[in-house]
Amino acid sequence: MPERPQGRGAAEKQLRSEVLDPLSDPAWRAFLDRSPDASIFHHPAWLQLLHDQYGYEVQGHCVTEEGRGVVAALPVARIISRLTGKRLVALPFSDICPPLVAGTERDGPLQALAKALAAERRNSGLDIEIHAEMPSIDSAFVVHRFHQHVLPLQAEVEAVERTFSKSQVKRGIAKARREGLVAERHTDRDALEEFYRLHLQTRKRQGMPTQPKKFIPRFTELFEQGLGFVQLVRLKGLTVAAAVFLTFKGTITYKYGASDARHLNKRPNNLLFAETIRWACENGFSVLDFGRTDLDNPGLSSFKRSWGAAESELRYTYLSDDPPSTEAVLRDRIMAGVITRSPRGVGRLVGEALYKHFG
Repeated sequence: MPERPQGRGAAEKQLRSEVLDPLSDPAWRAFLDRSPDASIFHHPAWLQLLHDQYGYEVQGHCVTEEGRGVVAALPVARIISRLTGKRLVALPFSDICPPLVAGTERDGPLQALAKALAAERRNSGLDIEIHAEMPSIDSAFVVHRFHQHVLPLQAEVEAVERTFSKSQVKRGIAKARREGLVAERHTDRDALEEFYRLHLQTRKRQGMPTQPKKFIPRFTELFEQGLGFVQLVRLKGLTVAAAVFLTFKGTITYKYGASDARHLNKRPNNLLFAETIRWACENGFSVLDFGRTDLDNPGLSSFKRSWGAAESELRYTYLSDDPPSTEAVLRDRIMAGVITRSPRGVGRLVGEALYKHFG
């Protein structure tokens, strides 16, 4: 790709746009180590999981500077579907995946990356969807799609607990303990199987398709690299709530949660998050990312805020000729009605058939 000069100093800096393989090129991981905003969704292990499960080709669109290597980058997956067409997504099944910059100079590298992505859009003819705000791209549509909730953590867990809502959180934690619930942290396949059992039930209640059965056990590949765990809450040996958390660079990210509806009155999720926060504080994490929340789910937003999490708008960027369609919202509502009224297992079959097409 052509050189893209950006900026001037004592000597003119030369920035170049390049594409590398983030699954195998050590330059990608070295860049992540230098980028303060790198998240688990930029990590090669997460990209490998998406590639292995769904067959997506993943590329690292980068800007390099002579003598410094990669200074800005964004991982992009190519989705080729007979149902939903061809497009580029940064990044499927990843709540937020912003472009990254290494170094104190941000404007030049980000502008060069924006130009490179716009060129990719023109050359490939494919729409590009970025799960973050990137307003520096000309003619891009930036849309408020979700809420994001982030809780700052401290070494002293008591300081974080003081931000909890007394009525909604603290009483729930106390009730869970009185009921005899206990929380356990695991990284083994059996724990993922326990999670998946509850996940099937939860997704049916929510009217959402369930990820393919083979997808969830693949998380052991992340756990073996110290990139996450499963938190279980048990009552007399029975798992009544579970969640998958991912960890990288001081941030612990809530990815999936599930629970047994018969025991929700015992407040297992309150204990689950309380013990996860305690562990994260004791192990030096600085942020708990509660993940994205649909705009039409105020109850979930309220629950996340009750832990002291700050709420912000999560905007996605679309490089396309037309603004993003609202058809997906209607599709999801129709699908929810079908799944909730269907026999158990329908949501799993739908997920097996369709998930890779809607990444």
